[in-house]
Amino acid sequence: MGILTVNLKHLYQPRGVWFGHLIILCGVPIALFPLFFTQFDDRYLLYLLISFWTGVFVGNMQKGVLTKPFSFCLPGHRRIPKLFIFWIGGVVNLILGCVFLLYPGLSFPYVLMTILAGGFVGMILYFYGVCIPLLGLKRLSWGIYLLLILGAIFFKWDKVVQNMIISWPIPTILASGLVCVWFWRLFGRDSLARRHCGRLVFGEFDSSLKAQKYRQAQADRNLTAAKAKFFERLHEFFLRRMNRYEFLGKGRYVWGNLYMVFGRGFGTWQMTDVLASCALISFLVLFFGFVGKGEGVNLLFVILALGVLSLDLLPYRSMLFPAGRAEKYFSTLVLAVIITFLAGVLTLALTGISVLLETLLPEFGLSYHGMDIGLFYIFLLVIPIALSCAVAFPRNIIVKIIFVVVFMQGWIISAVVLKQPLMDVIGPVGVVGLVALCWIGFLVVLHYVCMRRSLVGQGR
Repeated sequence: MGILTVNLKHLYQPRGVWFGHLIILCGVPIALFPLFFTQFDDRYLLYLLISFWTGVFVGNMQKGVLTKPFSFCLPGHRRIPKLFIFWIGGVVNLILGCVFLLYPGLSFPYVLMTILAGGFVGMILYFYGVCIPLLGLKRLSWGIYLLLILGAIFFKWDKVVQNMIISWPIPTILASGLVCVWFWRLFGRDSLARRHCGRLVFGEFDSSLKAQKYRQAQADRNLTAAKAKFFERLHEFFLRRMNRYEFLGKGRYVWGNLYMVFGRGFGTWQMTDVLASCALISFLVLFFGFVGKGEGVNLLFVILALGVLSLDLLPYRSMLFPAGRAEKYFSTLVLAVIITFLAGVLTLALTGISVLLETLLPEFGLSYHGMDIGLFYIFLLVIPIALSCAVAFPRNIIVKIIFVVVFMQGWIISAVVLKQPLMDVIGPVGVVGLVALCWIGFLVVLHYVCMRRSLVGQGR
């Protein structure tokens, strides 16, 4: 069995890879938008999003292989990554390029050249996605990706490239082929794996134990004198409030639980992380405000509510104070209320900002639509569902990813089918009843997890 064949086994052996396949497949309908939506009837390069994320997926996979201790012992293994990357990219983008079969007016011999040209253009975005994890590019590379999306919305650069593919397929193939040759030489360098030597590298499909080691190493690397002083004050703040209660009191466990849940992210905190988060939120507000003629921006109510899945509501029990089932139930309930309040304030703030932008931003060929405050009930409806998933599977990241993907797909499909807000379908009384039912469901799940489920290996 050849080395390339063994490497290809990584496409189906790890369980986490199958969920990566699922996420990529969920983006396939984007390439078929011209069939179903009239506003996309002349935009055939939407499949470039799939090409990019496939590249990120493959790049992470190869990074995980190259950083394994015995990778250098395999004979000729340094030539395998470029073969693996090019085979996957070539097959995927050739299939995605077939979207031009839907383009009207292309005769049979000419459409083949157009498909090849579209596939080569997709390869460029694919290689860019590969370079981000494999070469360890900085966060600025993600900013360039976001700028490409904004450029497609405001300046329609994708239509320019699309016209080049259709009008001049052979020059497009030649120019893109030269770029592919450059990437072939880049991925064949001996120094490719040396970028990660002596460093703890965490891949998307590594175990949770390695993830903990990676976060701890990152925290030690980012620790400065100012951060150490801040952590000391934060520790004293929570410790003083814990000491106000009895040793077995519920208040002591509540404050300790808050410290464990919110304090865990401070170790790896950097100013660049804060700026990246602000940039991502700003991009989402702008992107969804210009897409969907007003319906897209209201999807932020769902996205912000699902953000609570990133928190571990049931931290590990290696605390410096004992707690029983009742304390665990009460503290998690208080934590859920606090998280809902903070997330609700953030949602209302973004709603106000989007409404303000609607009055200030000029038209760039597209009109900006702010979030509708009347649809805030969507947030109150989704967040108990997300909290229930976070409580039932506190440390099972794969299940959370599946939940987010399936829930978002179901929500979008239901919005397309109903074609009107939920309030108009079931009325205000029905919405209030549905929200109450979701919160009751959360309380039932929380009671079962904290009061009845086994405490040994919980959440695995």
